[in-house]
Amino acid sequence: MNWVYLPPWSTRVIAVVALALLALAVLRWWRERRGGIALALRVLMVGALLFIALNPQLLLSRQRTEKPKLVVLLDSSASMSTRDVGGESRFAAAARTLGNPSTLANLNKEFVLDFRQFDRTVRPAEWSQLASNAPSGDASEIGKSLMSVISELGDTKAQACVLLISDGRATAADTLDAAQLALARSVPLWTWTVGGPVPRHDLWIETPAAEALAFSGEEVELTATLHADGYPNRSFKVDLIQGEKVVATKEFLPDTNGTARISMHVKSPDAGEQRYVFRVAPEPDEADTANNEHAVFLRSVGRKVRVLVVEGQPYWDTKFLVQSLKHNTNVELTAVYRLNATRHVAVVSATGTETRTEQDLFPRTADAMNAFDVIVLGREAEAFFDNNTETLLTDFLAKRGGSLVFARGKPYGGRFPALAKFEPLAWGDGTVSGVKLRPTEAGRDHPIFDLGTAGTLQELLERLPALDQASVTLGEKPLAVVLANAVQSDGPVLIAYQRYGQGRTISLNASGLWHWSFRETGQDESEIAYQRFWVSLLEWLLGGSEFLPGSDVALTSARRYYNSEQPMQFLISTRNLDRAIYQPRLLISGNGKTTEVEPRARGESFVAEAGPFAPGSYVVMLKNNVGKPAELSSSIEVVSASVEKRELSADPETMRQLAETSGGAVISANDVARMPEIVRRWEAAREISHQRQSVWDRWWLMLGIFGLLGTEWWLRRREGLL
Repeated sequence: MNWVYLPPWSTRVIAVVALALLALAVLRWWRERRGGIALALRVLMVGALLFIALNPQLLLSRQRTEKPKLVVLLDSSASMSTRDVGGESRFAAAARTLGNPSTLANLNKEFVLDFRQFDRTVRPAEWSQLASNAPSGDASEIGKSLMSVISELGDTKAQACVLLISDGRATAADTLDAAQLALARSVPLWTWTVGGPVPRHDLWIETPAAEALAFSGEEVELTATLHADGYPNRSFKVDLIQGEKVVATKEFLPDTNGTARISMHVKSPDAGEQRYVFRVAPEPDEADTANNEHAVFLRSVGRKVRVLVVEGQPYWDTKFLVQSLKHNTNVELTAVYRLNATRHVAVVSATGTETRTEQDLFPRTADAMNAFDVIVLGREAEAFFDNNTETLLTDFLAKRGGSLVFARGKPYGGRFPALAKFEPLAWGDGTVSGVKLRPTEAGRDHPIFDLGTAGTLQELLERLPALDQASVTLGEKPLAVVLANAVQSDGPVLIAYQRYGQGRTISLNASGLWHWSFRETGQDESEIAYQRFWVSLLEWLLGGSEFLPGSDVALTSARRYYNSEQPMQFLISTRNLDRAIYQPRLLISGNGKTTEVEPRARGESFVAEAGPFAPGSYVVMLKNNVGKPAELSSSIEVVSASVEKRELSADPETMRQLAETSGGAVISANDVARMPEIVRRWEAAREISHQRQSVWDRWWLMLGIFGLLGTEWWLRRREGLL
């Protein structure tokens, strides 16, 4: 028989009151020198009151009205096929343990068993078929699966718990949130981790961007990075494939970090684009072969780019840029500097020749401005504006489809609305020194960051020197896209762009970019990073026009690479078309299937969305009933979103945290048959298996207290003490 005391007040307060009553009783007895029996009766009464005040509770065994529910949640993702449990797969080992006849009988006797399996989703499992099913799920959604089961069990009145059997290798980041929900719903988790550490063996290829842009007919260096994990001191052959033909093969030896820079040269097409694939042959013991190839689209942007560089306050940054661009045979350059109010200097470089003149060659007519493709503005650019410049620049961007680059942050002093309206950024006050770039999600595979280096973009940016300073920004404009921020916490936006009509504007909010052109880090890559950045930027701007020459319909995709969980998104733009009769049709073909999508009108454009689609290459065809051209096509790549096979080692730490946070515990294979005993001990430790019953509220206890009071009164009256 178990007792517990649950006093409504502090035990210290109760003890003080009891001692005070006893002290008063003794004091009265000492003053009267008589009534020893009465004193004893009073002590008994104080003891009875103390007993009541302590609120004694008797714990009685609670009889179950129904068996508790045990949900057995078995991981059926592909990582459970790893054969590291005594020569058999994790899934087979779990199924064998659960399928033991005595174990099943024991569990069925004590629980209402509910078998389920999960990978990307949870579904009921037929025990008779469970052992014959091969684990093949492409995700381990442990957190989402537990959330679903716990929410269901928490709404029932019967006691329930979950036995999670998995290797613990979750593919989502919200796993431990499920344990908090389990604790709140009083649904304990018992976790059994199947499997152990597995050395990783994987080869995969990454490219700096989905697209490579180049001038027509020039030799282009296509780059990628080969990653080798688990293959030390091994070289690998990488093929470059166009269509069905292998156009180049090279052998590469990864460094001590397991990476190798892949570089192969091809010729850019005169027009349009070509699809190239970097491919490394899979190894027999490789965990994931889906990432052994990566495609890149090489797109021609024309033969020349005509650039105007303008600066009202000459500075080393702009001079260094001009010197770099003059050596590029695909750039026709005009650089205009304002030395003072009456003196200007212009440098014109084209087809290998260079002329210098002390004239103001800033364009003052539409024809003169439209002779350029890209205008680069340095500091104090407002000094070149006259009454017509704002209108000319607006038409140059919105109608001509030109591009405007703000090369050193804020290009004017104070306020200048005529330029501010084109900018993708809103400026604050002051500057930040010693900044480094941190690419955003949109910037990580953007063509302007095709810097021709091994490793990731972030690794390269960390190795390159810091920039001198950047202006403080208040944020980006509503339609702007941020490509890079400062590494500093709450730092300014460093690179952002936006569309302006048919053109683009981009802000490079930093001075000192020329530092990238010097080998301060001892790496050859820093000598070419500066040139590659500016050439890639100009190629991207030149190839950014929505409409091809002579076209009044344009098709653009939100990205060239989608994963198998992302829907494809498309924008269809028109100009000078009768929207009342225009009815576009979109066909998406790939993997032996064709999907037709009907675009819907949104503002001045049309949008379409479809998918997600299975991994593979797809051709998107836009058919137009009116307008030019009648058909437009684009190639799209879909890659697997699954990271299920990237890491096959079991994760017992995650399983431990799930169990302990929920109030359950970690168990082993031998403990599965003992689950009834384990759950009973858990219930007993939390008093779930007992019910409390008050001991003091009994009629005979109250009758005894009144009897003691009456007897004391009678004795004291007999002895003349009243």
